[in-house]
Amino acid sequence: MRKKMAGWMSLAVATALVSGCGAEGNGNKAAESSAPAGEEQQVTLKYASWMSKGEDKPTIAAFMEQNPNIKVVEEVIDGNQYSQLLQTRILSDDAPDVFLLPFDQYTKYANEGHLLDLTDEPGMAILADNPSVDEAFKVDGKRYGFMINSGAPVNPIYYNKKIFEKYGLTPPTNAEEFLAVSETLKQNGVEPLVFGAKDAWTLSGTLYSAMFRSYALPKTNKDIYYALAKGEVKPSDVIDYPLQFIGDLVAKGYISEASSTLTYDQSVQYFADGKAAMFPQGTWVPTLDPIVGADPAGFELGAFFPPIPVVDGKKYALSSGDRILVISSKTKNPEAAKALFNFFVQPDNLKTYLESQSLFTVMKGIDVQTVPVLQEYVNSFSSSDFEVVIGSKSALTPAFNKEVDLALQNILVGSTVETELKRLNEEFEKTKSQMVIKE
Repeated sequence: MRKKMAGWMSLAVATALVSGCGAEGNGNKAAESSAPAGEEQQVTLKYASWMSKGEDKPTIAAFMEQNPNIKVVEEVIDGNQYSQLLQTRILSDDAPDVFLLPFDQYTKYANEGHLLDLTDEPGMAILADNPSVDEAFKVDGKRYGFMINSGAPVNPIYYNKKIFEKYGLTPPTNAEEFLAVSETLKQNGVEPLVFGAKDAWTLSGTLYSAMFRSYALPKTNKDIYYALAKGEVKPSDVIDYPLQFIGDLVAKGYISEASSTLTYDQSVQYFADGKAAMFPQGTWVPTLDPIVGADPAGFELGAFFPPIPVVDGKKYALSSGDRILVISSKTKNPEAAKALFNFFVQPDNLKTYLESQSLFTVMKGIDVQTVPVLQEYVNSFSSSDFEVVIGSKSALTPAFNKEVDLALQNILVGSTVETELKRLNEEFEKTKSQMVIKE
């Protein structure tokens, strides 16, 4: 959720968006289809997201340039509390007009009538051209949101090539090699891994999620959350291996002790400063200022595929929406809100947005070029031994996701895997009835 973007790119992105939306360009077509015409009165829209580094500003600025009668006021809500604060606003009839929504809340809010039906909007055409993605976003046959980007099916592990070269190491290709590389680094006084675990998502959303999904998907007929919601499995049946993997890394001293006190931003700088050799994180990392500005004498960025388990000769991963663009059903300016929606998701504009932040999409029709350091990682998803599952018929509740975050943080500071698995089973039963199921 908390995607970062190099600040220096903003001007270039805004220029690309504006130039791509002239009278002859494709970028203006979607906006023209819904934007209020003529000398209409000034309209103000509220747009909310967790994009704290200005990631959405170029797109919004370009939209207002093309639609001078629509003013968009951007609200940035703390990413760590976004789901809870947004829920409070929605339930108190104070929802933003247009906003980003985490995928795990999409079906719930659509079912409850909080989202505007966007089925027939021009911007939905590309979603309809991707059947597997489209199916994940249909609620009773209607579409209420657009997947701006998908969470990478498996986030990469970045490494400092300078450190690896110094000790004659090559990127590991499986768990055994990963542990061997970590041990060599530790024996040479180098911290193998760092997380910004004070922000818990840096643990749960990176290495843990990769291990969890690859392990659990083949055990649950490729739908983990549906199986949990139906009671076919309990958390300890599908979370045991990934938690144990993290626990072993802690026990062997492979995770920097600083991790429990570092925020996400601090962990990026820690890695860029050469204080740790490996850094599990999202696809946006190559665009971050500390990485771009790192001293080349001691730092060179590399990336490799994490050591996820292989089951019956296959590697499994789950991809779902990360940033879902929606419109409140209570907006007082639906036509202006639709104009912003269609402009944002127009393919040329979306391509510029994604490439500027090195974000991932599984949708065909948006030809996103990745940064060179991630090319081999991206190519891995096309291999015959890799299967990407799109979406789920259910989702964990935000409350239980927080319990998983807490379990990982507890393990990092010494709690046992057994203790956390027992606690997670108990906590899951408290929220299981709140899981929304799409039959």
